[in-house]
Amino acid sequence: MTKVRKSSIAWLVIGVVLILAAAAIKWLILPSLTKLPSDLSQSQKYEGTMSALNPQAFAANDLANLIIPEMPISADRSLTVDATEGDTAIVTSNTAITLPDGSTQKDVHSYAISRVDFAPVRLSEQEKQSLVPAQSQSTFEGHEGIAVSFPMSPAKDGNLLYDSVTRTGQEARFVDEGTVEGREVYNYEVDAAGPIQSPTVLAQFKDFPQQLPKAEVAGLLQAGLVPADSRTVIEDNIAGLPDLLDIGFGSSNMAKVAVDEQFGSPLVVDQTQSMYVTVPVNGEDVAVLPLSTVKMHTADSEVTALAADLSKNGTLLTVAGVWVPAVLAIAGVLLIALAAKRWRRPVSDSTKATLAHV
Repeated sequence: MTKVRKSSIAWLVIGVVLILAAAAIKWLILPSLTKLPSDLSQSQKYEGTMSALNPQAFAANDLANLIIPEMPISADRSLTVDATEGDTAIVTSNTAITLPDGSTQKDVHSYAISRVDFAPVRLSEQEKQSLVPAQSQSTFEGHEGIAVSFPMSPAKDGNLLYDSVTRTGQEARFVDEGTVEGREVYNYEVDAAGPIQSPTVLAQFKDFPQQLPKAEVAGLLQAGLVPADSRTVIEDNIAGLPDLLDIGFGSSNMAKVAVDEQFGSPLVVDQTQSMYVTVPVNGEDVAVLPLSTVKMHTADSEVTALAADLSKNGTLLTVAGVWVPAVLAIAGVLLIALAAKRWRRPVSDSTKATLAHV
């Protein structure tokens, strides 16, 4: 005859608890650690140059001084979470561009994104009023594509990057894999153009004439100021254009982005965004006058610091998501096996004798 060991019951209970703890860490706690934090507040520095239209020269038709040469600029972009509800976050991107004279230009946008994969979240008007804080209502905009960061373990294909100037999602074409500061990265390229849709940007051109004389376009062409991609089209068609041309405003965006393979964070961004006056030619908007060209790249010091942070976070995530659950699960299985092996113990001879007389 045998009897259940109390220690085996304890080992069994502890083993089950350890396995449940491993499962909870893996499937409950770890996903919450990889969500966008509700108290996110971070910033990143960029460096580059800017060239722009000289409004005084434009008004005087001074083509020789029409474009202000490239001047060095810097930018600080901050990301903050303004509000959360479940897996939805309202995130504000605030970029301050510092010009050589010390003045700054602000570019502020607020978005609704998923805290899980950072994808756009569509809000009804009622949801917008209840979720978006009052201070972010004026800068909030619906969007398509990636506005903040790629998701963790991003796909190579099918990614759109949101461009706030044209308010479109622009294809991020996968180029190849690489390494930045010891981190494995995916390299993407964006090459897109379209009409400017941002009300804030369009407001900068409110005093611009609504039409350009064909003769002025011809002068721009002769002076070599028409963008290179447009020259052949203008040369071939200018004779048949009307004397006055309705204008529009367009933007081109070329960017190279190195994205961390594990976390989806952009490690290096190298972007050139140009804005133009456009005129209609054969049903297409063709750029004829540069308004501004901004070339920006992530500051080297930021790349080094971000890579170090990602490496540290990657180690912590591996420990928390792999090693801790594995150790707990293995320990739990071993304890359950030990409990099963020692589940019962033999009854002593004296006890047997006592039971036999009962």
